Amino acid sequence: MKTDPLVSVIIPTYNRARLIGRAIKSALAQTYANLEVIVIDNASSDNTAEVVNSISDRRLKFVRHDVNKGPAASRNTGLRNSHGDYIAFLDSDDEWLPQKLACQLDIFKQEGQRIGLVFTNGFNESINTMAITGAVASGIYYDPGKDKFYPLRKLITTLSSWMLPSEATKKVGYFDEAMITWDDGDYLARIAYEFPIYFLNQDLVLWHACGVHLNMMNHDLVNGKELFLKKNYDFIKKDKPYLFRFYRALGKDMLLFDKKKARAYLYKALKLNPIDSSTIGKIIRSFAGGRHA
Repeated sequence: MKTDPLVSVIIPTYNRARLIGRAIKSALAQTYANLEVIVIDNASSDNTAEVVNSISDRRLKFVRHDVNKGPAASRNTGLRNSHGDYIAFLDSDDEWLPQKLACQLDIFKQEGQRIGLVFTNGFNESINTMAITGAVASGIYYDPGKDKFYPLRKLITTLSSWMLPSEATKKVGYFDEAMITWDDGDYLARIAYEFPIYFLNQDLVLWHACGVHLNMMNHDLVNGKELFLKKNYDFIKKDKPYLFRFYRALGKDMLLFDKKKARAYLYKALKLNPIDSSTIGKIIRSFAGGRHA
């Protein structure tokens, strides 16, 4: 590994002028200084550009979309404009502790290029606790050559905790821009199909609660889950417990929008686990009055 590899920090943002400065400053304040910070403004209508341009640092780059292309496209723009040996993502409402990048680079130095992703722990304001609780040791968290369960069966923290070698991103390609949500889960799965994933159990990220969040339940989130299932079904079906949980969760979410479709997913879940009372209860709910009943 190079003595001082370049780290590309990709920060997508949309209408978060009040938050983006905090995220950028936490990246520029890293104890590891050889980095470039690429902010991708997804056609914000607020003063995001003004806030970004007010920060004077030669390592900071600003790219703006003329129209809103979605979060996956913003991450892809970041990847296309990056020059680093490693890639780290930071959502514009989150922030890093100063040693975050240095600690992850130490893991890559120890483990070598066989690792496809190092993710960390951190504090999640929305649940007022660490993102991953309990005595979970640092180390290989998932290995496609050894583990038989589906990689997403275990909790993996979101993009703001990730660091990947650029060679891994080149192998798996870009985020799927057809996915408004679950594009990150899809990308993570594609990495895990090819490379081991490493968990660094250190408090290095602050996930902030910022009101309305993209992952609040809506049609886009359900549609993203459905597209994820369709794309990854050949792998998911090998892990029956995970497939059961996915069907049940998708059926539960779908109850808000289409009860007939929700029942179809819940029946699939019930077929995999016929005695699960939670699934049975949700099927009963699907016959209740209301829209799409």
